[in-house]
Amino acid sequence: METFFSVAFSFPTMVFSILLCVAIVYWLISLLGMGDVDTDGDIDASGDFSGLMVTLGLQGVPLPLVLTLLFLLGWLASYFIDLIFGALVPPGLLHWLYGVAVIFAAFVVGVLATSVVIRPLRPLFRRAFLPPLQKRIVGTSCVVISSGVTESTGRGEAILDGAHLVLQIRSHSPLSHRQRAVIIEHIPDKNAWWVVPESEFYSGDSAG
Repeated sequence: METFFSVAFSFPTMVFSILLCVAIVYWLISLLGMGDVDTDGDIDASGDFSGLMVTLGLQGVPLPLVLTLLFLLGWLASYFIDLIFGALVPPGLLHWLYGVAVIFAAFVVGVLATSVVIRPLRPLFRRAFLPPLQKRIVGTSCVVISSGVTESTGRGEAILDGAHLVLQIRSHSPLSHRQRAVIIEHIPDKNAWWVVPESEFYSGDSAG
């Protein structure tokens, strides 16, 4: 036990020990209802960060869970590396350089291991990571199923993720039965959608 604490709370493993303690405190606060766990995965505001997460294979689950697994697996890698090789490195500058190298290696191992661990977890969070219907349906094609579509009335059918949706649609350009259109905007107060003829949309003449 003395060896465990000696390695866990000495450089370089101490870095991951602190990060892991922060993660544990975060989850305890969340479990006690004093904080909310962010499960929507909405990191669109930072495209570079989102792209990095995808590149590293860390997307698809809540960020706090990703970081917790990264800190835990990084801690395990750092602990065992230092347990095996730490005593062989003399103190001083060389030991600090060794510590930096261990932190980097443990971080890389943590990222790779985390990307593997979260793969079976992604289906559990898939629904939480779907953007709202209002975002997903914009740009989707639909077919007019009413006798016509005007600025005040009309219905259309769209297919989203294999599901057939019957929607209230409106258009500044009159549409006829079975004509194809593209959904461009949600009308919240009427629970309807603005559409434009498909030919107009793809020709670039739509006013948005």
